[in-house]
Amino acid sequence: MASAGFFSATSGVLGYQAALDVTANNLANVNTNGFKSSRASFSDHIYTRWTQNERVDRGHGMRIDKTDLMFKQSGLRETFQPLDFAALEEGFFAVEQNGRIVYTKDGNFSITEIEEGVWALGDSSGGFILDYDGERIIVPFVENTIEMDEMDEMDFFEGEVTQNTEIDGAALMAMVGVYSFQNPYGLNQIGNNYYEATLSSGDAESNPELGKMQGYLEGSSTDVANEMSNLILLQRGFQLNSAMVKTYDEIENTINNLKS
Repeated sequence: MASAGFFSATSGVLGYQAALDVTANNLANVNTNGFKSSRASFSDHIYTRWTQNERVDRGHGMRIDKTDLMFKQSGLRETFQPLDFAALEEGFFAVEQNGRIVYTKDGNFSITEIEEGVWALGDSSGGFILDYDGERIIVPFVENTIEMDEMDEMDFFEGEVTQNTEIDGAALMAMVGVYSFQNPYGLNQIGNNYYEATLSSGDAESNPELGKMQGYLEGSSTDVANEMSNLILLQRGFQLNSAMVKTYDEIENTINNLKS
């Protein structure tokens, strides 16, 4: 009996430790653009009946059944930057990263020169953002923007004539692809704000009708108040199971001393 209780409590310690790790990761990413929090779900282990005459089923503790991604729409922050994008609802941006296609909710993009005079839209991890056809996005520019001082009475220019090159924000907005999944909750988190498709999520599908906004970034979905409440609950469960492990260990020591 003592060993069964010991292993049940041990499974509780391990399960609550894993759940605390999930909560800690959510809180650590409270300021991460496009981060989606996770939620740990518990289930009980198999029940057994030690003897045929025994009418009480004995449980064997608990375990983490699964960790669910919470894909609710996060708050949007206006940045006024033409390279910042927010994919609304369950939309994702596609990224070519080291020869494979991954997906992100973080729309904080930048531009990278891939050859002389040719610039592509990328992200902070060195990936390339893809359009609706799965191709790299070559950043469009508005050329030959001329600025000059007013002419004087002699019809001569005063000052210098300058030429600027600016990003064509409207054209870029139309090019950035947004993708969706039949089951986004089946995506696999791989770090650096990236997700990869799985058999559970299904393949990504591009859809120009999916919502996106330029000049905005989607914030983290971490709810600090909710996570702090979960933290207190999980800590209490961890402490109780740790106390049970200690108690059963003391019982085993007592029994061993009596035998000797």
